[in-house]
Amino acid sequence: MKVLTLNTWQEKGPWQERWELIFRGLKEYDADIVGFQEVFNMEWAEEIRRRSGYPYLAVSGEHSGLIFLSKFKPVEQACLIMKTKSPTEDYLRYAFYVRVDTGSGEIALFNTHLSWKADENVVRMEQTEELVHFVEEKAKDLPAVILGDFNMAAPAPGIVFLRELKKWVDTFGVRNPDKRGLTWDYRNSYAEAERDKMAERRIDYIFVRELKGPLAKILSSRVVF
Repeated sequence: MKVLTLNTWQEKGPWQERWELIFRGLKEYDADIVGFQEVFNMEWAEEIRRRSGYPYLAVSGEHSGLIFLSKFKPVEQACLIMKTKSPTEDYLRYAFYVRVDTGSGEIALFNTHLSWKADENVVRMEQTEELVHFVEEKAKDLPAVILGDFNMAAPAPGIVFLRELKKWVDTFGVRNPDKRGLTWDYRNSYAEAERDKMAERRIDYIFVRELKGPLAKILSSRVVF
């Protein structure tokens, strides 16, 4: 099974040109599950599904910006509205759950996007705790994946909490222990323009709760797009 995550950066800048690159990448990478963040236009979400050829689209609504494309049929979904809110943001944060039937068993998928300010690790820690509670409530004993833009590097308390206390497996970290895997990268001119606000780091993750079923072995994990 292939799983992919990407923050699409809304409809900002040359977004239509960016989406042409994304559509080409979707065909090249051929992921079974795709979790996008910052897709707020539901008509465009359906256009994404149509143009990318995925049979299933799951949306939590334009409020969260979180969607899934899937080769497997969704059988249940729910959206968590997080109680923890950054004092510097005038909007809420969310986690989107979708359970899919792979034909050989079900998998619980969770897509999230946490607060962004570099100095708000305490906020993200509390959001991560809310996320984990939501996952445990919805996934129960199913194989489970959490993906998305966590806006924090691997040493941050929220990531340590997931990886060390809750024993979630960081797929990129496991397969690439000596690589930085930058996803906030100054080679991107938009990231470089924010150099004074945020350092280069890996802020996007795909976690699996335990190695079983379709997630029994991590064959590879890499930064794409």
